[in-house]
Amino acid sequence: MKKINYFLVLFAALAFLTALTAGYNVEAASTPIEIKSACFLPVTHSIGGIVPSYVDMINKACVGGIKWKHLGGPEVLRGLEQFGAVKRGVLDASFLVTAYYFGEVPEAYCVYLSEISNEEEWNNGARALIDKIHQEKGIKVLGRWLSYMPFYIWVNKPIKRPKDLAGIKLRGGGVCYDPLFKALGATPVQIPYPDTYNALERGIIDGFGWPMQGVSDSGWVEVTKYCIEHPFYEHNNGLILMNLDKWNSIPKDLQKKITQATRSWESNMEAYHKGEWEKYRKKFIEAGGTFIKFSEADAAYYKKLAYEEPWKFQKAKSDIYYNQLRRLLAK
Repeated sequence: MKKINYFLVLFAALAFLTALTAGYNVEAASTPIEIKSACFLPVTHSIGGIVPSYVDMINKACVGGIKWKHLGGPEVLRGLEQFGAVKRGVLDASFLVTAYYFGEVPEAYCVYLSEISNEEEWNNGARALIDKIHQEKGIKVLGRWLSYMPFYIWVNKPIKRPKDLAGIKLRGGGVCYDPLFKALGATPVQIPYPDTYNALERGIIDGFGWPMQGVSDSGWVEVTKYCIEHPFYEHNNGLILMNLDKWNSIPKDLQKKITQATRSWESNMEAYHKGEWEKYRKKFIEAGGTFIKFSEADAAYYKKLAYEEPWKFQKAKSDIYYNQLRRLLAK
């Protein structure tokens, strides 16, 4: 009888330990991987405000496996510091623009020169190459977060042709606009985003480059009444970046879900941004804004400069992947 009780107790103890250990393994396996991100724009901005929708989508697509927390915008970490923070692993991810880390990855400069669709980029190898270039710097590119957001030049006095921009001071001072501005004879002036309104009001600058979306958020159209209605750089240069080690720590099945969800989100965002484009265009007209149209010949010259000059700049700064990138992104 004693022997039977001994084996019963031993069996019960082993069963308990097995269940307990299994419980801990289940708990450990079900602990979601936490991702913390920031954006160069605050969530209160119409452009930065789209980021939480991406984060929510990833959390739903990877429920139980990923817990993505978006910390905020430049109030958390200045935009110019976010690339370095992601690279070092201080920040897991960032919704950034390539102009903010041109010095680190000069080849990334040209992503806004793409003349093909998001899906074509995924299918023809362009995205794989852009990702490869970033991975060499310890960064994983998840995808684009700004699609269909063409740039425009906004000025506070009427002009009739591209050559009238010669001598005009435009907010620039960065790699995104300067090659075009200089080719047009305009003078790029480096003005921080928060100081742009005052600079326009005081005549320190005569205009700026910016997409249609968000242009009225900071009141710029109150002091800038003309927009050259010949857009360029339709894709914009916003990429979703993640620390490469962090990416590699995510199980393959979750990586696949993130990639699939990102591709789907890009398509949805393209439709969303087109709607935002219409909304802000209407706001500009209602505020008394005027669109400037060039002749057909001048418009063709203007667009040619908008693409040729940045590609020249790209080649001069880094020609390692120049031919591949231009072949994949240009029409």
